[in-house]
Amino acid sequence: MSEPCVFCGAEIAPERADFLRDVRRPMKCMSCSGERPKVCFTSYDHKTAGSLVVVGNDPEQIRLAKRAYRRER
Repeated sequence: MSEPCVFCGAEIAPERADFLRDVRRPMKCMSCSGERPKVCFTSYDHKTAGSLVVVGNDPEQIRLAKRAYRRER
């Protein structure tokens, strides 16, 4: 079941529509979405499981996270 974008009427992929429904966001296609992709790193601070660290888009924060990631490994 595909849903139309509330702004342009384009068809939204079923996986994206399911996600948007789950997080209670308006049905927007990727073109109309104002959110930018996030940069994430996996942190292995525990021996049995890693965790995802969301950095965002700030170049300085990305640089610091990359340095920390390289030291950790």
